[in-house]
Amino acid sequence: MRFNLRTVVWIGFLLSTGLFLGGAEGQGCGGKSVFESMADDGSDEAQLEKARIALDEGEFADAVEILADLCGTDYSAPSCDPEVVSLYASAFSGRAGLDVFDLIQEAADRPVAPGSSYTLFSTHFSDPDSVDVGDMNKAVLLLLSLSARTPGQGLQLAVATVVDLVVLLGSETGGYGADGRPVSIPTAAELDLSVIEGVSLISRVLRDVNNMDTGLDEAGIGNENISGHIREIQEQLAGADSTAVESFLNTI
Repeated sequence: MRFNLRTVVWIGFLLSTGLFLGGAEGQGCGGKSVFESMADDGSDEAQLEKARIALDEGEFADAVEILADLCGTDYSAPSCDPEVVSLYASAFSGRAGLDVFDLIQEAADRPVAPGSSYTLFSTHFSDPDSVDVGDMNKAVLLLLSLSARTPGQGLQLAVATVVDLVVLLGSETGGYGADGRPVSIPTAAELDLSVIEGVSLISRVLRDVNNMDTGLDEAGIGNENISGHIREIQEQLAGADSTAVESFLNTI
């Protein structure tokens, strides 16, 4: 597999965040995970190491279970350190199907453009269900719980919110076709009536759009690679109401 220089730089950046865990099957010599070094005991440190190994190996459900013991299930006020919160968010995102490694490879070769930027993401989530919608919401809530995010966590927030948007809208459109286009387009009236997990769909769309902007600003990485595609989607939906969302879906 070959990468251009910009993609390599992005991979290096993501390796420093919880975003990347699970995407590249980070294994060393002999097929052992790079994280398999800590003794198997019951300490929090050992549990955290187990969670890292699970993320590295793509065992996201196991990672969620382990991290729930460390962080609790109040996703707006987790009881663990910010670094662990990032891992917890990554576990939920991974369980919903997010693979940042694939996305940054595709983003490097795809021009930023209306419709095209959205399908970069939607082709990865052909049939999102209520579990995926719930998992992505938990990931976003966890990242929003951080009072001060690092640039890596800012990027993680931007990616999580755009994926939450894609999964959320996909659950209303009957999923996406192989080209990433919505299977069906709900009317503005139908979108207005839609309530997801006790919150109106449009309110959650606006939350995601606002936090895409926040996360990208915190990351401070301009519009390179995946961030340019996120910015395109954010600008198209900034301040959107149900009519604008319906129109947006029709342009994909």
